[in-house]
Amino acid sequence: MDMEPFVFRHEGALVASRGRPEAVVDEVNRFALRPLETDEFAVFTLDLCHNRVDRHFSRFPEEELDRINALTPGRPLMERHALRDSLPRGTFFRSRVHRQGDTVTVRPDVYVLRTTANADFIVNIEGGVYRETSIGFSFRLPECSVCGKDLRTCDHVPGRSYGDAVCHYILREVMDVIEGSVVASGSQGTGFVAEERALPLPQALDAARRAYHEPITINPPNVWAAE
Repeated sequence: MDMEPFVFRHEGALVASRGRPEAVVDEVNRFALRPLETDEFAVFTLDLCHNRVDRHFSRFPEEELDRINALTPGRPLMERHALRDSLPRGTFFRSRVHRQGDTVTVRPDVYVLRTTANADFIVNIEGGVYRETSIGFSFRLPECSVCGKDLRTCDHVPGRSYGDAVCHYILREVMDVIEGSVVASGSQGTGFVAEERALPLPQALDAARRAYHEPITINPPNVWAAE
């Protein structure tokens, strides 16, 4: 029996803001109808989804993250999944799969135009007020982690324990990425992380000179004192 695909939300987190070297400008301009200048947009990086079991007891397998990663560029950044009530705030222009230990995330970059309408939106992201995100996507199969069957046809309940295992469902056969959204509270609980910014060149050179001429201690006091 054919079943309708799910349209689902899965929370992630904003993780960084990025500078704009020329390569970034070129990638952004693949989606613009006219060439944009570097001061016309802000760029942010966010974790859109991951391979861990979330608070809704669902999980992406890694192969589905690879598919989401490929589908994300060109999709819109929204507010609160409000597809009917608002227009996009930004556009995802590139994406990568990020690995840290056992955690794998889809980590795209999004550009947001520095317009009057977007000014508060950008300031709230940069200030860490808007920090969590969510992905809207469609998929076909919620696979039960206990028995491997379609969760709609088995007797297991996500969140309940069966022996030593807690049931969750595995999100398989992702069909499309609909959008990414900034939301008030996601399931991951991670926050916005500002990128470290280098000092301007004159200040960096001055700091290097001071460090070079700083006296050093070869033998700290009492290190070689007899007992």
